[in-house]
This record gives sequence, structure tokens and C-alpha cells, in this order.
Amino acid sequence: MSQKWMVVAIATVLLVSCTAMTANTNPMGIADKQTINFSAPTMVGSTLLPAGKYTVTHQMSGQTHVMLFTSTNGKFEAKSNCNLVPLKAKAERTSQRYTTNAKDEHILQEITFEGDKATHILVQ
Repeated sequence: MSQKWMVVAIATVLLVSCTAMTANTNPMGIADKQTINFSAPTMVGSTLLPAGKYTVTHQMSGQTHVMLFTSTNGKFEAKSNCNLVPLKAKAERTSQRYTTNAKDEHILQEITFEGDKATHILVQ
């Protein structure tokens, strides 16, 4: 009888582990939560964020995909709509693409997170 319970316990642990591993990626092939470090002040949407580390989460409103950038200390926040462009395979590394404005500020245009299956193109 105890051997049966051991098998049930192992199966439960495996099920919970598999669920936890897949819970971080949604059906769009992107992780629900990521982090990014801006080395300089950066425009995200219409907000200038100071340099620092940010948590990036995703919100869906119908077909509209919104990225929410929140500083790790919780003092700064920015939102931007974005379009997802599917990748042929999971991204091997995190990368960003920026432009600059007349004030020489970085403007985040595009971001790809390691392990995601889509690139985020921010809508300005």
C-alpha cells in the first residue's frame, strides 16, 4: 500500500513541475513576466523612464497587447501597446532596438526576450 502512495506522490510532483514550467509561457509563445535593464533614460510609449531595472508584464485587452514596464522599486511605470511578430524559433538572446529623438533620448522600438517565440514591436 505504501508503494502505491509513493507512485501517486511522484506523479503529483511531476505534474506540478510540468505545470509550473509551462505556466511561464502563454499561448502566444511569450513569457508572462520578464526583466530588462535600461542603461540610459528610455522612452516607453509616451513616458521617459530613468535608467534602471524593470519588470515587464503583459496585459491583453481583446486583441490589444499592452506591455507594462515597472521599476523594481515600484516608483516608475510605463505602458505601451505592441504588436507581436512570430519568430521561426525561440529567441536565443534578449535584444532591443532603439531610436533617438531630438532630445537625444532613447526610444524603445522593439524588444525580443530570450526564450520567447515572438518579437514585441512597440506602437508609438
